[in-house]
Amino acid sequence: MEQDLSDAISINYGLRLSHFNYTGEGNAYWYGTATPGQRRAPIETKSYDQWESIKTYLNLEPRFSLKWQLSPTSSFKTSYNRTTQYIHLISNTTASTPVDVWTPSTNNIKPQIGDQVALGYFRNFSNNMYELSAEVYYKKMQNLVDYIDGADLLLNEFLEGDILEGEGRAYGLEIQTKKNKGSVTGWVSYTLARTERLVEGINQDNWYPSRFDQLHNFSVSAFYDLNDRWSLSGTFVYNTGTPTTFATSRYEQQGYVVPHNGNETRNNVRIPDYHRLDLSATLKGRAKKEGDRWIGDWVFSVYNAYNRRNPFSIYFQQPSDRVLPDQPTITQAVKLSVVGSFIPSISYNFKFQ
Repeated sequence: MEQDLSDAISINYGLRLSHFNYTGEGNAYWYGTATPGQRRAPIETKSYDQWESIKTYLNLEPRFSLKWQLSPTSSFKTSYNRTTQYIHLISNTTASTPVDVWTPSTNNIKPQIGDQVALGYFRNFSNNMYELSAEVYYKKMQNLVDYIDGADLLLNEFLEGDILEGEGRAYGLEIQTKKNKGSVTGWVSYTLARTERLVEGINQDNWYPSRFDQLHNFSVSAFYDLNDRWSLSGTFVYNTGTPTTFATSRYEQQGYVVPHNGNETRNNVRIPDYHRLDLSATLKGRAKKEGDRWIGDWVFSVYNAYNRRNPFSIYFQQPSDRVLPDQPTITQAVKLSVVGSFIPSISYNFKFQ
């Protein structure tokens, strides 16, 4: 609901009720207690018929925002909202390939709840040719899930016994400047942010960065009209490397290396920073003539123009050759890039008139 308190101040508020029902067909498990950070064993199993309710959740999600028009060219905004998420992402930060498990809220896993507040300022210049916006935010999260050390994430019927619940926080500053008019348009944006978790039994019960924590996020996009038909564009992005968990020591047994995290730290290292440049040129179709059924554009583009091999993850391996007696076993760090080369492409886009 939107309401004007004065010529300069307006508010928007609402309330949403969400409902989630975890149902059969299948088995539901109940688990015993264990020392935080240790696997919990199932102590009870119940079988449910198809569509039979196992666990239901109801949550109220309020929202509120206030806009204060300081002048015709500037405004201030503050907001609060609560959101509920009934599906959970469990990411393995030590795997060499993408290993993400999605699991719903169950009788053992509560829905995630997030409360966020934000303060923002917006201003335009030169008759809306330029825009500037800045916003700070803080988000507090409940019932976040993470896995114990040594958890078995794939095809594990008793995965819930390897999961722990905790809290999280995210906060940061977002700044964007934009040019809307002229032969050259585009924007520059920068985000300074932190995303952290606190889970009893993980990282010695201290705060640690989440899998997607990135301190710096910078991007530039520019568009240039050469003439009525040709236009050029480019986008550059730079992100701080994401956290991952590395061993702090190792054991050697009969020529094999066994990694060991002696400090029991989580997400203690970051992979190299990510950056990429994309370029494209667009040739617009000629003006439509009578009888033409469609008009189309040719797009010539290059993804990752300077062939940056951004690593998705880093893992360690040892040579397959047999190690001679009394010789050290050498391990090597290997970077895995999911998309590790430039990709040219040509496409034709059309629309019917």
